[in-house]
Amino acid sequence: MGATWLTGPGRLLTRFGERPLFREGLYRVAQDSYAWMVPNGAWGETNIGLLDCKGQSVLIDTCWDLGHTTEMLDAMQTVTADSPISHVINTHADGDHCWGNQLFAEQTIIASQACVDQMHHTSPRAMTALKHAASVSRHFPMRTVSDFGCYMGEMLSPYDFRGVRVKAATQTFVQETALRINGVELLLTQVGPGHTDGDIIVFVPERRVAYTGDIVFADSTPVAWAGPVENLVRALQRLLQLDADVLVPGHGPLATRKMVRQQIDYWEFLQAQLYTACLRGVPPQDAARELLLSSRFRSTPFARWGSPERAISSAFTLYRHWGAPQSPLPGKLGILNVLRHQAGLAMDMPEASPAIMHCRHRR
Repeated sequence: MGATWLTGPGRLLTRFGERPLFREGLYRVAQDSYAWMVPNGAWGETNIGLLDCKGQSVLIDTCWDLGHTTEMLDAMQTVTADSPISHVINTHADGDHCWGNQLFAEQTIIASQACVDQMHHTSPRAMTALKHAASVSRHFPMRTVSDFGCYMGEMLSPYDFRGVRVKAATQTFVQETALRINGVELLLTQVGPGHTDGDIIVFVPERRVAYTGDIVFADSTPVAWAGPVENLVRALQRLLQLDADVLVPGHGPLATRKMVRQQIDYWEFLQAQLYTACLRGVPPQDAARELLLSSRFRSTPFARWGSPERAISSAFTLYRHWGAPQSPLPGKLGILNVLRHQAGLAMDMPEASPAIMHCRHRR
């Protein structure tokens, strides 16, 4: 059974002004199984799952802000009118997968304990402040500051975090749990830390559908915020072993097994290339920049993926797990410094997508 588009907002362009590679909206991906798919899978363009369990529905993840979550829920009424949402599952703690939770005050919200422990690592108020700071700093004469302002400003521009309150899961688990709703079994397996501290995969055996969260970025560059990368590779290998016909990634089009194998290849390539640089004492931001601007990277299939500059963040994560010296900036200042380096690399990759986030219009 192929995926069938059912309904959607009818936008002609993506949130970042790109030509959509697939149609935005609600798809039937298997019997009584759905996905809200958002092209082209860049920052916040998050895929969401919906399972109709004959009188009750399970929502897998929510959107980055209340407006996009509400728009999605309105479209889902074709399913939820007869099967109201009774459970919400968060695959991990990134805001674009859980900041719509507050709209589900009466529902059971489920996540791994590690996910819940990380849910308050970034606040909506801080993101709103960052949007404001970006709009100012993009006009600074110093290039590193203006590039950072442009990059972050465009990344956050489609989203409105005002009014968002982080609502943590009300039910947690460690490692693995099973959920049975009106006879439909869902297997929730923790595969993190990797992308974040508490990543999980949701697998529905009888429907042969797996919702991967951000373990998989289809046709888009993945990122390891937490690591180790070895866990991400093991999670991808586990996906390949599942008896799943449909793989709904956290971002991008429906994934194929070939895409999953390519992502394993990406992580192995990135580790091998950066480890050599690490041994030479090259800082992570310089090592990632040198690699992504090289002919050996441009000759790989990964060079065609969106947001390639995310390799900067993954480089810092890899170096940390290798015990290499890190930036002296602590906590959130350290994260902003990593994103500053990421912005600089983005500006030097004018062919990368999405174009607006890389501020091509400024060049």
